[in-house]
Amino acid sequence: MNRAEIEQAVLTEIHTLPLDKVEATLNFVLSLKNQTVKKRPLGLLKGKVEFAIGYDFKMTDEKFLNS
Repeated sequence: MNRAEIEQAVLTEIHTLPLDKVEATLNFVLSLKNQTVKKRPLGLLKGKVEFAIGYDFKMTDEKFLNS
């Protein structure tokens, strides 16, 4: 779904809710604006795990995409 489709689906559903649920929904949406996004740190395994690809490693694009 794209943004416009999601917005339309939300509006369609909102019209079927009683007023108190609509207000609760609005409060929830507004609370989402204030929440910080929890970011996952990159490199959790840095220094713990290593790998190397041999100089003679060969794989076709087709085999790679099908694996």
